[in-house]
Amino acid sequence: MRPATQQSLIDTGRRLSSHLPGAWDRRARELAKIALNYRGARRLAARHVQFALVRHGSPLLVVPFGPGQIAVDPADEEVGRTVFITGGYEREHMAAAVRHLRAAGRPVDGKVFVDAGANIGTSTLDALLQFGFARAVSFEPDAANARLLRLSAQLNDLGPRIEVHTVALSDHDGTVGLRRSHSNSGDHRVVALDSNGHGNGHGPPPPGGETVECRRLDSYFGPGGSAPGDVGLVWVDTQGHEPHVLAGAPALLGAGVPFVVEYCPWVLLEGAAALEAQIADHFSLVVDLREGAELVPADVPRLRARYATRGYTDLLLVP
Repeated sequence: MRPATQQSLIDTGRRLSSHLPGAWDRRARELAKIALNYRGARRLAARHVQFALVRHGSPLLVVPFGPGQIAVDPADEEVGRTVFITGGYEREHMAAAVRHLRAAGRPVDGKVFVDAGANIGTSTLDALLQFGFARAVSFEPDAANARLLRLSAQLNDLGPRIEVHTVALSDHDGTVGLRRSHSNSGDHRVVALDSNGHGNGHGPPPPGGETVECRRLDSYFGPGGSAPGDVGLVWVDTQGHEPHVLAGAPALLGAGVPFVVEYCPWVLLEGAAALEAQIADHFSLVVDLREGAELVPADVPRLRARYATRGYTDLLLVP
């Protein structure tokens, strides 16, 4: 079908579906995309069906991931499902970040990629396979996720280039609680513990949770560790613990290393203000990677309304 004809049908479908109730509107749009094969919608629909068929019969899946492969847990409803169906996970955000850094005279080629909250390694693998980083240092407190990351490193012959630490990153060296999601391996959450081993303001780790080791980034990058200047980008996705991660990284912040942090006000809650203050203190340029908009730090609090109740973005922070 010619692009102009397809676009005309899409515009007509949008006008018609806008008169339907919300749930039916979304269903009609999805069916129309499949009928028109809009952006490969038929292949994606087929992958949805394949995932539903294979996930209950296998404890582990190895699937294509960009130019490489990745090991996923078929019980994972978010990261595992998305990677199986699409072959990537927010790759476009990293592409945008690298593009902006190069435009700012900060190429990442040959640099170290630091992955805070690495999960099963989607960002780590993309950094090495797609975007020119020389090696990665990845931090993931969940042992099952870390095992999948190490397996994927071997599948792609990246073992010597990936250093995996099964610890949480925070603002101190010690322990924290880890609250687990049963359906989304990317939604495990770090909980600060008080002197009695209880989570401050959150209660103790729930059944299925545990106490895990935590370290500051400065324990690895700083005096006695790797040189902060070797780091091209720190990628932080820690489900609301981002302000604590930055608070534990003064050596990297002082060295002028760019960061990407997930910005999700409804997960950060009171931590949103702390993160915004850190951004104002240490960075001069902010890029909303979901929207592609360049901002100054003073603009960041205005994003709260946009992402207040749902959705999120990743923010590139440039010193």
